[in-house]
Amino acid sequence: MIGQIIWKKVDSLIPGDIAMETVQIADNQSPLVRLGQTLTKEIIENLKTNGVKYLWVQISPVTPPVVSPQKVEKLKEEMKDIFHNAAEKMRVNKNEIRDLSSEIVNDIVKNYSDKISLIFLIQQSDEEYTYVHEVHVGMISALIGLEVGMKINELSRLAFSSIIHDIGKVLVPKEILYAPRKLTEKEFELVKKHVEYGSRICENSNVDDPKVISGVRDHHEKLDGTGYLRGLTKDQLEVEAKIIAIADIYDALISNRSYKSSWSPYKTISELIKMASFGKLDKELVQAFVSIVGLYPVGTTVLLNSGEKAVVIGNTKGRATQPIVRLDNGEYIDLAETKKLTITQVLD
Repeated sequence: MIGQIIWKKVDSLIPGDIAMETVQIADNQSPLVRLGQTLTKEIIENLKTNGVKYLWVQISPVTPPVVSPQKVEKLKEEMKDIFHNAAEKMRVNKNEIRDLSSEIVNDIVKNYSDKISLIFLIQQSDEEYTYVHEVHVGMISALIGLEVGMKINELSRLAFSSIIHDIGKVLVPKEILYAPRKLTEKEFELVKKHVEYGSRICENSNVDDPKVISGVRDHHEKLDGTGYLRGLTKDQLEVEAKIIAIADIYDALISNRSYKSSWSPYKTISELIKMASFGKLDKELVQAFVSIVGLYPVGTTVLLNSGEKAVVIGNTKGRATQPIVRLDNGEYIDLAETKKLTITQVLD
């Protein structure tokens, strides 16, 4: 089964993880690990000895993902076409967007249960990130919406908005948008304009639903007024914008980009909780997301009170601190069903 792909510290790897890249120190030497190879203690120690700090690995989930990797890949390719057309015509095809968002909503509603698995694709370039990011944000947003009780028509509107939330980036010069460095203040001000450009593209496309437009235009606003572009506050924001803001931050932080390393899912969840406590994100919506993915998302390496190291391979909705883990010996344990084992430390 294809599982969650995580960029992990080598120190946090455990036997049974599957390498998603080939690592070779020199051309005249055999690879330390090959793509698709199941990691053993010996391979992990060899990686450490040779100074390898991080590795892309696959974590097999305990339940099928709410949206299959094949579907995510298909949607990503379709988003690429939508972005290219938007760059040429300054508009999107409403029916096409509606069809894609319906695919996401239908899969998530069908596969929504107590045990949820999310699969995120590895993007091969910063440009590819733009397209797969739209799909990831659509998936996360729809899950949050479903968790807080949105109806199907509301979920469809949310997914529609979320999969084109960054459509305005087609008007930002690529040399700035994909710059492998920290942007200057002037360049960042230009990137910020993508929310305004996105709103304009929606209007050109006869997308006139104010809630959809809010998701596109306002997803970088913060509840305390410190966001951009308009400095809106809590009561001025539609729930669609508040949800997309959470999904956008989560996927952006866990993604590896040319100018930054990816954050661990655990660190990213912790950051969302902190932002909510500071009044920047909606607390109830963040809590809904935590209820789905847990405080220890899939791929997090933890230390148990037994002294054993384990990796999180699944979460039970509503049991945020009691995930399903896999031990070094391959044994699976659902912490929600045992009182003896608890998590004492995160090792990521």
